[in-house]
Amino acid sequence: LKGLTIWAAYANCEEDQKGSLEPGKFADFVVLEQDIMQVPMEEVLEVEVWRTVIGGDEVYRNQP
Repeated sequence: LKGLTIWAAYANCEEDQKGSLEPGKFADFVVLEQDIMQVPMEEVLEVEVWRTVIGGDEVYRNQP
């Protein structure tokens, strides 16, 4: 998971702005119905997106 978050930000010299959820950093993330790291690959596309947050602002909400 770090390879998709903090390490990717570090590789782009953006670790002070991205890669983890901390005060002062961009808050770009999604909240999913299930943990896609635990779902069989053939079911990943069926996992619902519940929330999308970009720059700390909620831009999509579909949470039950």
